[in-house]
Amino acid sequence: MLALAIGAFGLGTTETIVMGLLPQLSSGLHVTIAQAGLLVSGYAIGVTIASPLVAILTNSLSRRATLLLTMAIFIAGNACSAMAPGYVSLMLARVLTSFSHGTFYGAASIMAAQVVPPAKRAEALSLVYIGLTLAMILGVPMGTVVAQMTSWRMAFWLICAVGVLAWTTMWLWIPQDRASGPVIPLSAQFKAMLHPLVVTMMLVSMCTSSSMFTLFTYITPFLQTRSGFSTHAIDGILLMIGGGLCLGNLLGGRLADWKMLPSCAGLMAAVAMVQVLLVPGSLHPWACLVLLFLWGVFIYAPMAPLQTYVVACAGSAPNIAAVMNQSSFNFGNAIGAWAGSHIVDTHWSYGGLPVLSSCFAFIGFALVGLAEYYVRRQTKKPREVVPHPLTSATHAVVAKPEQTLHPHA
Repeated sequence: MLALAIGAFGLGTTETIVMGLLPQLSSGLHVTIAQAGLLVSGYAIGVTIASPLVAILTNSLSRRATLLLTMAIFIAGNACSAMAPGYVSLMLARVLTSFSHGTFYGAASIMAAQVVPPAKRAEALSLVYIGLTLAMILGVPMGTVVAQMTSWRMAFWLICAVGVLAWTTMWLWIPQDRASGPVIPLSAQFKAMLHPLVVTMMLVSMCTSSSMFTLFTYITPFLQTRSGFSTHAIDGILLMIGGGLCLGNLLGGRLADWKMLPSCAGLMAAVAMVQVLLVPGSLHPWACLVLLFLWGVFIYAPMAPLQTYVVACAGSAPNIAAVMNQSSFNFGNAIGAWAGSHIVDTHWSYGGLPVLSSCFAFIGFALVGLAEYYVRRQTKKPREVVPHPLTSATHAVVAKPEQTLHPHA
């Protein structure tokens, strides 16, 4: 779990580091701030498009080998970023780095599920996702300070060093994959991905991410404009929100292992309500702080459980499902940031961001209800015994996840 968390920390840091390096990148590469910001978009688009392709290419590899390969790509991409002579080469290096993102998280989520009892799978994945959470809290600020003291290139070299540490610990600690039976054809995996429950839950992932990034992308100007906080105070507020994200990450794993869909629906409803309350609450500093902490807890709690649940629902397509769900998360990031940019340019200004965020959360809540309907309908059908992708036994068989997952299990 620690080895996987280190890898997740590195991936999370390289994904968001550009947000803290915009001034240095702009001056060092002789481009505008807006052009430097496109380096974030380039990475996100690379994850969305390349992840399924990389998953197909690594379909025949063991998950341990896949983790080591994707981390090697991560190291190479960040090394190329640190040495990039210009803007175009840096963009290409960022896209290269993005090739590792979705496939790593997909393989890591399945590996985490393999090494713990079935009742602890969601909680185990939440521990892996702590690495991603810490990247938001510590990775980006530390990289920004290093860039300010030295250069933006040193920030990428440090991320590269994290990648080397992650590769080494995974090589030492990640066990060899146990025998899991015959390889399932890609055609069968893609067919499993078209199951309505799988599609619905990936849409929930997308809405959750959209709800988060609609507000989080513009959190600094939001706090300055609505609450009057200074730049120095906002640094502490971001740390407080990060604490809420960590707490939500742990809470979400426990809730999902208890009752997945009901807890997910409750969390989405809580997110929507908190964001609605932020519209008037953001005008009062203390109320804003309380609401933002609760927002951090509720918005991040479903992230890891959703990844686990999608993999389980996909049945015969665990690799493709895990990667495609990561693409859904990243596509949601792009939608949220894009939609938020249009809100702040209208008469709504920053006060409209929580409203838009709550709309995404309400859509996610409705989709969870639809998922419950599919589960209830599926449980009425006859059971069919097939190899389960996460079982450790060579020939162990269980009913298809989409046929056995109960909304209250």
